[in-house]
Amino acid sequence: MGEVRPNRKRGSIAFLVLLWLLTQAVAILRQPLLDDVDSIHAEAAREMLTRHDFVTLYVDGIRYLDKPPLPYWLAAGSMAIFGQHDWAIRFTLAAAMLVLTLYLYGLGSRLYGERAGFYAGCAIATAIGPFIYTRFFIPDIILALWMTVAFDLTLRLLDHIERDGRASARSAAWFALACTAAVLTKGLIGVVFPLGLLLGFLLFTGRLRLLLRMRPLLGSAVFLVTAVPWHWLAIVQNRATGASKGFFWFYFVNDQIDRYLNTRIPRDYDKVPLLLFYGLLFAWILPWGVFLWHAAAERVRGWRLGNHNLRTPGVLLAWWTIVIVGFFTFSTRQEYYTLPAIPALALLAGVALARRDGERTRQLAYASLAITGVLLGALCVAVAVISHAPAHQELWQVLQTHPEDYALSFGHLFDFTEGAFGFFRLPLLLMSVSLLVPATLAWWFKRGGRTLAANMTLALGMCAVLGCVHLGLEYFYPILGSQSLGSSIQSHWRTGDQIVIDGEYSNNSSINFYTRQPVSMLNGRVNNLWYGSLYADAPSRWQDDRSMAALWHSPRRVFFVTHSAARTDGWLAQFGGTRVAEFGGKFVLLNHE
Repeated sequence: MGEVRPNRKRGSIAFLVLLWLLTQAVAILRQPLLDDVDSIHAEAAREMLTRHDFVTLYVDGIRYLDKPPLPYWLAAGSMAIFGQHDWAIRFTLAAAMLVLTLYLYGLGSRLYGERAGFYAGCAIATAIGPFIYTRFFIPDIILALWMTVAFDLTLRLLDHIERDGRASARSAAWFALACTAAVLTKGLIGVVFPLGLLLGFLLFTGRLRLLLRMRPLLGSAVFLVTAVPWHWLAIVQNRATGASKGFFWFYFVNDQIDRYLNTRIPRDYDKVPLLLFYGLLFAWILPWGVFLWHAAAERVRGWRLGNHNLRTPGVLLAWWTIVIVGFFTFSTRQEYYTLPAIPALALLAGVALARRDGERTRQLAYASLAITGVLLGALCVAVAVISHAPAHQELWQVLQTHPEDYALSFGHLFDFTEGAFGFFRLPLLLMSVSLLVPATLAWWFKRGGRTLAANMTLALGMCAVLGCVHLGLEYFYPILGSQSLGSSIQSHWRTGDQIVIDGEYSNNSSINFYTRQPVSMLNGRVNNLWYGSLYADAPSRWQDDRSMAALWHSPRRVFFVTHSAARTDGWLAQFGGTRVAEFGGKFVLLNHE
């Protein structure tokens, strides 16, 4: 590609950083931890730091052997620098998004030109999926970064072979390190995906013999030297004791192989229907996904004109997506499991946009976005106008609970009722403007041949849309998290007090993080902490009805956290005590002063 003027490159980077600031950096300061997976992972990172144990994860003092350590090393490092704050946890994923955005910009610029890289960076920074799934602490966006690196190194390996007859030792070693990073981020799929990308592409293009020129012995040695030590230490530190079967069985067999086969125990997850899973792949890259049909149409047109070359970066990008989607087609799957494929789609969209820079024609995608923005904006206004929050009620009181859906990350959306929308009138009205104005302006710019202005307007408009999404999430935080309950407990705390959660740990897990105190569970020895509790040295964190009644009537002060008004009233009537806090439909009871 031709030389890019330094001012243009600096301007592109500055704009991408601005998008990151608007979508990620600002949001982390207004985002307390959610109960369940978000705060469970945050607490694992915090206890890693406080225990100085960087091999075995612990949550509430109990072994948590589900996950590899790299995201928790990063989060613990962030807390070591900034302090044990929820925003320090959030910064880990926000920083990963910034690196991914800029890396994609550089990669796209090298392969297809600066403008394509810029548009790809805009797409990944403002797409719906990456934004939503950096609202809570899961490692999939970090895995997406390692997949982007693996894609880049795959092309570099092939370029070196074409130019020099053999891959460079440096590229082979870096590819192995990318595999190690992915394995330490997400487990065995961390090596399955990069190797599937490389080997599948070589097989598909009839060049599997080139593998021998990629220094496979060197790559294997680097991978083993860097990936094996943590796994070995984890096996040694977590041998089978008590009723447990040790680390190897739970981590490799039960949590990865059996989970893929949908036979894992405990089954604390759900499975997204296959067609919905495919549809969400497109949804997570919106609004930029509407431009992907340009890339597909161009590939079909080239094929008809006799261009049958499959050995291109574009084909490898498509294969990247197929590897990930195909893998989960035959396994258990959550809504966000396609996230590691989103950078590939962002690059394809960026290329399609760049190839039509300055054109006045081909406005269909922009027109469709404008029409969709107008229709959705009008719908938001209509819902805001006709919906009214019931008087003297809070949001949690008008939601319908569907606990059978909560194993899905979006399960709480099924709780919405007509009255609930009345609490969201401000986000809905702001959303209507954010949808209507930028999409219409982008179309207007495109009609004038100002594609760059159209796409920058679209990106800034998405920042506003995502800001409205975040504002809506803030209304949900008291329901989905327990920060306020933790603050209330802290204000009443005395040395020797005890906290008991009604049910399993994930019901109010953020209390553990915010109070910095161990918690016990009443009839909750299930799911996340079940396996770790089987170890002989596991602390006693479990209460049954009899032991809880005795504890409640003991001289020790006990904070009991429940999540039902009926349960609260029944408990106070039967056992006595006082209600000291109530937030989001959850209650804190105290046995005595």
